[in-house]
Amino acid sequence: MVEHFLGVIQPILAHYPLAAPIVFIGVHTLMAVFFLPCSPMTLMAGALWGGMYGLVVSVVAAIVSSATTFCLSRSFLHSKIERFLMHRYPKVAGLLLQASAHDWKLIAVSQMNPLIPSSTMGYIFGLSRVTLGRYLLFSIVFMLPLQVLFVMTGHSVAGLLTSDTPWGVTLMLVFVVVVFSFFGKRGYKKLCLLLGVKNGT
Repeated sequence: MVEHFLGVIQPILAHYPLAAPIVFIGVHTLMAVFFLPCSPMTLMAGALWGGMYGLVVSVVAAIVSSATTFCLSRSFLHSKIERFLMHRYPKVAGLLLQASAHDWKLIAVSQMNPLIPSSTMGYIFGLSRVTLGRYLLFSIVFMLPLQVLFVMTGHSVAGLLTSDTPWGVTLMLVFVVVVFSFFGKRGYKKLCLLLGVKNGT
């Protein structure tokens, strides 16, 4: 079924080389705006466009999504987003108190934990005093490891289905993603402890 889907979608991507990434970025951004995890989109970017180009498309989509949620939180939706986040996630208040002193550390732990929908974290940082430029700079730096891992995994799985990628490579990447996800919370706690960030969980 997946192989059939890829067989159908690849000619469409080839026929619309500019429109397809724009649509992908738009869908990715909408998912972030509505608090949906975007990791499946990162995997899909690798499956649809391959390793290098898929990584570029996925990173651009993540940057646009992060900037969008940040700007929405920083602008006319500020009070509504603040009330929603404070009510639903009580620990947001603690994160905001630390943002001025540990902004890059908070950005790091949010981008490096696969269990956190990092693009939607823009809502939280938009409530803080962190500037948009600083937020995007550190987001780009710290999102790259997981972006590379997920994009290459998506590319590898797609290659396996079309007999282009060895089983060993695919299984190894899938195993790494599963381990990252399974131990994400524990690793996140240790990373927060290492960086001196409190209320990280």
